[in-house]
Amino acid sequence: MLAYSGGLDTTAALHWLKRTRGLKVVAVALNMGQGEDLDEVAQRAIEAGADSVHAMDRRRTFVKQYCFKALRAGARYEGAYYLSAALSRPLIATELVSRAREEGARFVAHGAPSKGNDQFRFECSVAALDPEIKCIAPMREWELKSRDEVIAYLKRNNLPVKKLGDTAYSSDRNLWGVRSSAGELEDPAQPAPEYVYQITTNPADAPDNPEAIEIRFQGGEPVALNGEKLEPVDLVERVQKIAGAHGVGRFDTVEDRILGFKSREVYEAPAAHVLHIAHEELERLTLDHEMIEFKPGLAARYAKLVYDSQWFTKLRESLDAFFRESQEFVTGTVKLQLFKGGVQVLGRHSEFSIFDREATRRQAEGGIPAASVAGYLELRRLNQLTHSFKQRPRM
Repeated sequence: MLAYSGGLDTTAALHWLKRTRGLKVVAVALNMGQGEDLDEVAQRAIEAGADSVHAMDRRRTFVKQYCFKALRAGARYEGAYYLSAALSRPLIATELVSRAREEGARFVAHGAPSKGNDQFRFECSVAALDPEIKCIAPMREWELKSRDEVIAYLKRNNLPVKKLGDTAYSSDRNLWGVRSSAGELEDPAQPAPEYVYQITTNPADAPDNPEAIEIRFQGGEPVALNGEKLEPVDLVERVQKIAGAHGVGRFDTVEDRILGFKSREVYEAPAAHVLHIAHEELERLTLDHEMIEFKPGLAARYAKLVYDSQWFTKLRESLDAFFRESQEFVTGTVKLQLFKGGVQVLGRHSEFSIFDREATRRQAEGGIPAASVAGYLELRRLNQLTHSFKQRPRM
């Protein structure tokens, strides 16, 4: 079972597995919103020699069971990456193992490079799901050392090659965003060429008028856009289109990879960025101080688990249970304004809001009694007095 994207590496890997390993190869191609016709991908696999192809639409599963879990958690790796590719790998591995069991396959294979993160995500996931199934990683075994060599291999064997430009960077796209790296992006001192960006407009070229949108959440999950209830895939697609047109969701960053070295990455995540901002703002209205203060540490840990190929672990499952419980009252609407790459919160409302308007009004009667304030103040002051007597601060 080969995780087949239809790109250069997996097409070459398919042929290599048959010719070098002598294996029967079944290609598994999933639609997760990468913007490519799945029928064309399947046809490319057949032309490359696949014995059969499983082509499946898994967009809803991806959004509901992976992306929205990360959204509830507030997961964002090192402050810039919404984990679009990382979240998709456990789902791909699940499908590979499922199909392998159905057809009695002994091996699963992938086209992840030898220095990349995805080899860990695929192979750790497969090991967790079925330790009897072995993984093959052609890019760790073959002698093709560069993109040019892979292209030459494809042409030499009359294999289908997607239309190529003069670019050398690689990218991965799905409904939750686009990841681009390597090639002309390797030097972090140089700006990313504009042609790298696939789903976002250059903020300088975005509309000159801002656009306001309203997102409704139910139990921490987005369910409606501008008053219209939508299915998860439709909602994410619409937010992506609107936010992308305004240049929202571009991130150019240097991050720490699993193998320990740093990598320059360029991300586009217009839908994820907008939904995370709206979700966090609604949490500020509905969660208490203790939860607001405690949750970010767990969010960072969750993001690292996803990034580091630890999806199928008890810790990730336990954190999901915590985040699911935390979202019971995260219901309401958030209004946002999109303009030239920026996102501004205009307002928020929830039937479960714990914001007490009367208690915050300085001139209004009622609220917290003055005597109660004085007592609380005296307790705080006593703490400072005790500290000062023992360890007087320098003036």
